[in-house]
Amino acid sequence: MHNCTLVTSVPQGVSRYSSKFKPITLDKTLPAEAPAHRVRRRPPETEAQRTKRLEALAIQLADREHRAESALAALSGARPRRRPNVRPLELIEDEGRRLEVWRARVERLEALLDQTARKRETRAKIVLGASLLAEVQDGGDDPLLSRVVEILDRRVLRPRDRLALAETLGLPLAPRASSGPPELPDFEALLSAQASGGRQRVD
Repeated sequence: MHNCTLVTSVPQGVSRYSSKFKPITLDKTLPAEAPAHRVRRRPPETEAQRTKRLEALAIQLADREHRAESALAALSGARPRRRPNVRPLELIEDEGRRLEVWRARVERLEALLDQTARKRETRAKIVLGASLLAEVQDGGDDPLLSRVVEILDRRVLRPRDRLALAETLGLPLAPRASSGPPELPDFEALLSAQASGGRQRVD
């Protein structure tokens, strides 16, 4: 930073209007600023608009809750039980807060529905596999055995899974032959052929 000294008195013999002490004027004109980008602000929500929006949200939540509860009842045979330690929605006075709590409960119900559906699908696959295995083992030379082995040989590709089926279940499922890495060309033969061809062109 520069040290500036303010001179308040004019030395003797120097005129007040001498050219050596010309007053310094600062240009106070600043460059014109670019016009600010006009942001369109959404007008504030009126009470009627807020009421209409909350009513539409309540209808959506009620529909989602009904569909989730019905699907859970179809899967498990009974509707989900109400948790005793959960505060009823009717006791929440603020309507916005009540809808937020309701949405969280509906999302939890939908997550429970997805989890139950995945469990049932896994159980169905296990039951199907166990039933087919029992039928194959009891059938002896039944044509079903050859059909099941043919399907497994075509569908199961990982060596670990094929080994588990062959050893654990006793199915005649041979390990799939590995194709192995691709064969590489003989680079020495290529180089020697290229060198001999180059010498013939030079001669």
